[in-house]
Order: sequence, then structure tokens, then C-alpha cells
Amino acid sequence: MYVENVINQLSLSVKTVFEMLELITEEDLNFRPIDDKKSIGELAQHLCELIGADLKIMSGVSQEAMVVYYTEVQCTSLIEMKKLLQKNFHDLKENYLKMNGQDLFEEVTSYWGLKYSKFEWLLEILVHFTHHRAQLHTLLVQKKGKINIALF
Repeated sequence: MYVENVINQLSLSVKTVFEMLELITEEDLNFRPIDDKKSIGELAQHLCELIGADLKIMSGVSQEAMVVYYTEVQCTSLIEMKKLLQKNFHDLKENYLKMNGQDLFEEVTSYWGLKYSKFEWLLEILVHFTHHRAQLHTLLVQKKGKINIALF
């Protein structure tokens, strides 16, 4: 039940990111109000790839494998970003909903040495995603003014 609850919260966040992606135009992608921070396009790309990336990290893949992943999922359009996000969220649900209690408490160490249980990795994915969702929302408000997308 806990897994389903976390996935439900992630689902709500994914839904609002899809709503934000619908507001973005190709011209918006390069909007970067702070020089050393991500643009709207870079942040959208990161949101769409991060569930898949974190799933791979949760599986214990190497840093080299992550470099390959990020290269393979580099999107060239908003349509590709939406498809990637949809695929990654589907993969997460498929992966986690078949785990049993023992699987969820199996610990996995990331390539940089961070050790979490698979359930903790799911929580990390939720927190990571909602963090960047808030950043994208802020950038869109800066670019477009008031947008009618509730985050909670």
C-alpha cells in the first residue's frame, strides 16, 4: 500500500508536468533568467529523463552506463520529452508494483556510494521529481506570468 501511495503522489506530479509541457513553446526552451542555472528546455529534459535515470541508479548501474543513458534519451522536441516522461513513469510503475516487501528493503548502492533501500529510492525519485517540477513552475511563471497549474 505504501508503494501505491507514493506512486499516486508521483502520478499527480507527473500530470502537472505534462500540463506545464503543454504551455511551453519552442521559443520558451532557451529561457534562462539566471546564467548558471538550467533553461526551461534543460529543466524539462531533466524532468523527463530523471525517473528513468533514478531507476537505473536504483538498479546499481555504473557511472559509464549513466553517461550512455543520458546520451540515448536526449530529446530534440517537446513531443519526444513527453514520450520519454510517459515511458519512464510507466517503467517505474511496472517495476515497483511487482516488488514484494523483501524486494523493497533490499539495499542498493549508487555508483557514487549512496546506499538506500529500493523503497527509499522510490521516495528519492518522488522528492527529486517534485523539486524540479517546482523549479519548472517558477521558470514558467517568470516567463509567462500567472499560469493556472496547481502543484498541490
